[in-house]
Amino acid sequence: MSCTGPRACYDEAKRYGETLCVNFAQQFDIPVKVARPFNNYGPGLKITDRRVLPDFARDVLAGRDIVLLSDGSPRRTFCYVADAVIGYYKVLVRGRNGEAYNIGVEAPEISVAELAALVVELARDLFGYAGRVVRRAPEDRSYLLDNPTRRCPVIAKARTELGYDPTISLEDGLRRALLWYYDNREAAEA
Repeated sequence: MSCTGPRACYDEAKRYGETLCVNFAQQFDIPVKVARPFNNYGPGLKITDRRVLPDFARDVLAGRDIVLLSDGSPRRTFCYVADAVIGYYKVLVRGRNGEAYNIGVEAPEISVAELAALVVELARDLFGYAGRVVRRAPEDRSYLLDNPTRRCPVIAKARTELGYDPTISLEDGLRRALLWYYDNREAAEA
């Protein structure tokens, strides 16, 4: 990750915060445990959040095509909120002080384009959605500059030390999320 690019303040703030927490834990014996979330989604994440899945849901529920402002090639894993909350709880009650744990899922790793196609397929079944995925060049030339091409956690430490074992499949989680967004399509802008 770039330490000077457009996303740097986000990335560096996370690293700085984690460093402070771990140092305070070591120096002052403060019970600090760090959970690193990876692409959480599902009920409770406002449709106006501006993350990929709420944006796709907003387009689907408005009857619009899903517009990708890139080639859709970046790959991600997505962790359903129930699995994420269980992971955070396990970090809290079982995690070692001063340690960080990745909370997410390792598979399936899916491209943003594949994710959009899956959302279209599920929305057709759930709501009779007639839209499609289209690609368009972004108006802002700096859009997605320094965007990571992969975001996929290694959760071996959380599995081994915490007994963390996410179980909600991507398809099931997306279905649940789309149904929740159907009933929660109005939200203040994030």
